[in-house]
Amino acid sequence: MIVRYLDRQPDGELAYWTWLNHNASGWSSVSDLPQLAGALQRSESSEFWIRIEVEHTPATLNNSYFRIHHSGSFMMYVNGDPRASAAGPSDQARTYHVSPRRPEVLGKNLYAIHFQHEQGPKPIFDVELVISPWVCVDPGTPAPEPIIPDSIRDAQISRGPDEAWYLTGTTGDEVSLRPGPECWLRNPGIQLFRSTDLKSWSSLGYVWTFERDGTWNKEMGSFGGRGPARGIFAPEFATINDKYWLSYSVNNSVPGRSHGIGLLVASQAAGPYREISPDHPLTEGFDPHIFVDDDGTVYLLKHGGHIARMKPDMSGLAEPFRHLPAANYPYVGYEGVSMFKYAGRYYLTSADWNVHEDGTQSYDSMIASSDSVYGPYGPRYCALRYGGHNSYFEGPGGELYATIWCYPDSGAHWQKVSIIRMDWDAQGRLAPVSPR
Repeated sequence: MIVRYLDRQPDGELAYWTWLNHNASGWSSVSDLPQLAGALQRSESSEFWIRIEVEHTPATLNNSYFRIHHSGSFMMYVNGDPRASAAGPSDQARTYHVSPRRPEVLGKNLYAIHFQHEQGPKPIFDVELVISPWVCVDPGTPAPEPIIPDSIRDAQISRGPDEAWYLTGTTGDEVSLRPGPECWLRNPGIQLFRSTDLKSWSSLGYVWTFERDGTWNKEMGSFGGRGPARGIFAPEFATINDKYWLSYSVNNSVPGRSHGIGLLVASQAAGPYREISPDHPLTEGFDPHIFVDDDGTVYLLKHGGHIARMKPDMSGLAEPFRHLPAANYPYVGYEGVSMFKYAGRYYLTSADWNVHEDGTQSYDSMIASSDSVYGPYGPRYCALRYGGHNSYFEGPGGELYATIWCYPDSGAHWQKVSIIRMDWDAQGRLAPVSPR
């Protein structure tokens, strides 16, 4: 690690100092980050420019993050890309991470920080780069054959009360699922597929649509500043008390609502489905997942690892959401959460982007486990490369399977759902059974 700083504006164009190849020969050097904190406190200046050069491998890159105690605002750039910031001072060290889709590369990287002291007699910028070993148990080749021809993102499979398996996920046409100006803006609703053997699948069609069944969610809105938008993201199927349940998130934002999560129930897989909360979302947010514990307690999870217990009658939440971090990172994944239980242990899974040994990034399935539903959860690891926002489910004979769909977009398997058997390796980590 090479640490340099200036207490005056760097020479040259404003952005150049955030690039790795900037000539920093005139900058002051310190031996490490604690020495940097001391040097800034001794300075008479209130504004600083900081360069932290780090050489990364996959093991050091993917689980790295910052803990910073700061007496003012700052902006952090990673290889020239603005990635983390604070609008004012902190009274203690706070966590800052630069993911998802990490801008670092294998080899040399630059974290450049512009810091302005605003509170207290002396500047405080106490920064720690936390690096926990990152492990991936899956090399990621080759791809299993897709189980259906349809394009599906966020693929989830679960068993129904009729002992058949049901598949759902984010669906749509080529316009809505392919990169472009209309990408991810609109789709009709929720599609469901059914199989009795995980090999032959039949479509039940759109079992819920905005036009036919919509309530609080019918209004058009915006998504990422684009619109008009109204689509279903990441629906999931669950069985509770011999009923068919679908959780889903709406992709748009409207005045008074940011995205939104809904819950549907029906006595038949094909519907009709009834909205549990027809006047407003069950909660704000996205990527919902229903987990049913052995004692029948139902939990709603969302985002990358937030959990809340449901009321016994499923009419709403019984408690506020709480965040479930991993032991070696601030979260297990940043989105696409799911949970399953095996042999009395809870497995929390969610999606994150990782940089692998070949230098490429992929959207992977991350896992951490615990003896308690609320944690603490152990270290996260990459269990399934290209799994992304996926699901884990029990297949024939009680064996564990996972969905996988996010292969590179240059290949024929991109957004085509496959399933793969999973098992525990010698270190007790869940991994795909080799060969795929």
